[in-house]
Amino acid sequence: MWKSTRRNVNGPKELMMGTGSITDDAIAWHVRLQGPAADGALWAEFTAWMEADSAHADAYDAVAMADEHLSDELAGTETVIEPLSPASNDNEPGALPWYRGRAFLAIAASLVLALFLSPAFFRSPGMETITTLPGETREIALADGSKIALNGGTTIAFDRKAERFARLESGEAIFTIKHDSARPFVVDTGDGTLRDVGTIFNVRQSADGLEVAVSEGSVQYQPGSDAVTLTPGKQLRVRRGTKKVLVSAVDPATVGGWQQGRLSYRDAPLATIAVDLSRSLGTSVTISPDLAGRRFSGVIRVDRDEARLFRQLESLLGVRARHSAKGWQLTR
Repeated sequence: MWKSTRRNVNGPKELMMGTGSITDDAIAWHVRLQGPAADGALWAEFTAWMEADSAHADAYDAVAMADEHLSDELAGTETVIEPLSPASNDNEPGALPWYRGRAFLAIAASLVLALFLSPAFFRSPGMETITTLPGETREIALADGSKIALNGGTTIAFDRKAERFARLESGEAIFTIKHDSARPFVVDTGDGTLRDVGTIFNVRQSADGLEVAVSEGSVQYQPGSDAVTLTPGKQLRVRRGTKKVLVSAVDPATVGGWQQGRLSYRDAPLATIAVDLSRSLGTSVTISPDLAGRRFSGVIRVDRDEARLFRQLESLLGVRARHSAKGWQLTR
């Protein structure tokens, strides 16, 4: 996941990672990696630290995102700081380290966490919410070359000033993300966070819960302290109101197939299929309660000729399709 191999020999021994809190260490790494002396060995150390514990990656992401946000807020503002006269026991000029000991890291940590954990952090003036109507699709192009395609009936929020974060509030979207190991793309789903490792992945939020499927690269799902990594051909489901993560296989070629009018299922309840049809068609599709739990595996090709589509579904799903002013209802 962290494939860079760079390192720093700069900096005193007391800066070696693991001497303080994880947040302190994350701040120290963030500062050291920005320095001109960062070389391959430092990046190798950083890689080992990141892979030692998933909490390290979370802390580093928080620090990097908060730093980026703060930099944007301070852009264009000049602050002049008068140099202090060195005390008699200070280091010689030119030898002063970038930090003033653990006190500096503790203060920096509290400031970064206060910014990052504040609800206002993700409600900045640049925060934008986009909603598609059922039957409508839309593609969002981000500044770094990443793309987010929204299916119908979807609501997503993201910050134009910090486009490596998005919050999928409802519906379905496929993310085609340009990988940046220093700034992973983070998707908040409400049930947990998703962090990309350079990938294409589809996310669906519904009343039933969360579903994530990976086409390329890999995605890390983090509902809490434990992380689940999904590779191509894997998908996870989390039922609403539970914390149990179910991982299964999926054909990578079918991920995000709704963009081409193909809805692929493996042992899916008809209730889920009805929701997906409503989202794709822009027409209400409901199912009688006695059929809601029936399962289906296969591919449905969405035909804009609804009469023809539902005639085919009668045979494919073993149901009867009735049309009214309110839409379509699937019954026995």
